[in-house]
Amino acid sequence: MLYQRLIFVILLTTFSSTVFSKKVVMQSGTKDSYIVTILINSLSYFSTKNYEIILADYNIPKSRVLRFIANNEEIDIIAAGSLSEREKILLPIRLPLLKGLMGWRIPIIHNSKKDIMLNLSLNEFKSLKAGTLHNWSDTKILESNGIVVEKGGIFEGLFGMLSKNRFDYLPLSVLEVSREFEKNKNSSLSIESHSLIHYPTAYYFYVNKNNTELAEDIRLGLEKSFVDGSFDRIFNKYHGKAIKVLENEKRNVFHLENPLLPSKTPIQRKELWINFH
Repeated sequence: MLYQRLIFVILLTTFSSTVFSKKVVMQSGTKDSYIVTILINSLSYFSTKNYEIILADYNIPKSRVLRFIANNEEIDIIAAGSLSEREKILLPIRLPLLKGLMGWRIPIIHNSKKDIMLNLSLNEFKSLKAGTLHNWSDTKILESNGIVVEKGGIFEGLFGMLSKNRFDYLPLSVLEVSREFEKNKNSSLSIESHSLIHYPTAYYFYVNKNNTELAEDIRLGLEKSFVDGSFDRIFNKYHGKAIKVLENEKRNVFHLENPLLPSKTPIQRKELWINFH
């Protein structure tokens, strides 16, 4: 058995001493985090099923969490990016929880190159060197588009590599760029102000392949939340400010392909995605 520290138990039940709750264990997170709030909202449409969401802190890497879910051990659900290899071992609920925001990237650059992306064509952009971690799926995406990538082993180390001009830019998602820039502040670096890099990505809930009842309830709950507007209210509460800033900045977008995106991704449902151009 894994050591676990229960952080919070969220009851979505009709109070009855004769009805057992359906426990759903999710790794880490807090009661008021975005992903947990979305999960609570999705399962709230099925209160008579007595779902009990347990947030447990496991100090283990994501790859191990995925294996535990696949083996039906300890953990029931995770939110993670869409990759074909994940969909082979787990059951994805193919509704994008972040509306594709992880695929919208803002570059961090060296101050000596503050205008390096100004008025570039797509081919000119592709001639620039990116910096990423060797185990990021983004590395394969960038390389598949003909972009040379300088790979690092430690996230914080990428900022030092960029400050030494080892590469031209560090692409971080719009959800993390400001936070990570502040945490790793370096006087020689800045957030680039002209451009956005985009490739389609999806971020799903995953459960064990045999946990079809939970998967279907989450899917139906998400669909209901799209219809009644509660999904967008939660989404905008957490991410609306960042989206508004980008909409006002009117950046030039470099659109790239993502060959890692599974074919069943519901790209055709435009209402599920954010589009800045």
